[in-house]
Amino acid sequence: MKLVTVLGGYGVFGSRISSALAAVEGAAVRVVGRDSKAGTQFAQSIGAEFRHADLINDESVRRAIAGSYLVIHSAGPFQGKDYRVAEMCLDCGAHYLDLADARQFVTGIGALHETAQRKGLFVTSGVSSVPAITFAMVSALKPEFRSIDEIKIALSPGNQNPRGAATIAAILTYLARPIEVWQGGHWVVRPGWGDAHRMHFPAPVGRRRVHNCEVPDLALFPSAFDASTVRFYAGVELNVINYTLSGLAWLRKYLAMKNLHQHADLFLRASLLLFSFGTKNGCLSVGLRGRGWDGSEIERRIAIVTEEDGPATPSSASIVLAKKILQHGPPRVGAVPCIGFLTLEELMAHLRPLGIRCVTTR
Repeated sequence: MKLVTVLGGYGVFGSRISSALAAVEGAAVRVVGRDSKAGTQFAQSIGAEFRHADLINDESVRRAIAGSYLVIHSAGPFQGKDYRVAEMCLDCGAHYLDLADARQFVTGIGALHETAQRKGLFVTSGVSSVPAITFAMVSALKPEFRSIDEIKIALSPGNQNPRGAATIAAILTYLARPIEVWQGGHWVVRPGWGDAHRMHFPAPVGRRRVHNCEVPDLALFPSAFDASTVRFYAGVELNVINYTLSGLAWLRKYLAMKNLHQHADLFLRASLLLFSFGTKNGCLSVGLRGRGWDGSEIERRIAIVTEEDGPATPSSASIVLAKKILQHGPPRVGAVPCIGFLTLEELMAHLRPLGIRCVTTR
């Protein structure tokens, strides 16, 4: 049996990962977290083991991951964090992947490359909506293009989908902060949660407000796809929340509000007061504009649309990649961002049975 340890394994994303991998033949799952009661109850419900650990206590983490073949780190946020957990996995001989969406964290994972190579282990970061799934979506469209002028990515989850404080904290870290984006072949600075506009998503999502977000794609995709412009936007379904965040961004420019992310739990509780409003409909959309092989200007767009279980999409990347590692071993050794290890068809094979569809438009 190969032991897979899921840090944060009973959370919004971790619970889906743990459940899916507990059903894989030849795999044993260990759920790890701070809440022993909730963690034990969940682990028992899927036939897994639970171990208590707090990520700020290195010794408890070492005990929790001991004996693992693969460790999946789903306990964000990852903004401003170091690589101690990944380093402990390398020390204990475990492959490692995480669901980080923090730009600096994902793009900097190569700091562990030499150690991972020396130990023959696979370390990858960003095994979630960004950049793993978005990279697969762009790659699915790329064969139609001789050259890409613009990559435009947008995310809009439904308000009635489960969410955690980590997601809120991630937004609060870059709210009103300067974000470097690749625009017209140059790096330019744009404000976090700025450049607000309405964007049309496939039905039943429709038109929603989106804003600048700080994600790894902004740093990785310009060179990966030789694109002149790469932009990423996100927003929530309810405009009252979007406008509230925009108001906070405006205030942050003029007031000393350095540690907003430390109040993520408070903002989460406030957002849950509106949980009964809106829908579960969400979408991750990728649009490409450039030149086709005949030299003509073309545009293509692809979207993953959810109508029920929104968190199933971001958790799908780690589930699919973990299964591949369990069945065939790691795709390589070393430490790299998670781009190019998954195809859109592999992801959709997992998502379609869950009622999630892929829509392509020209």
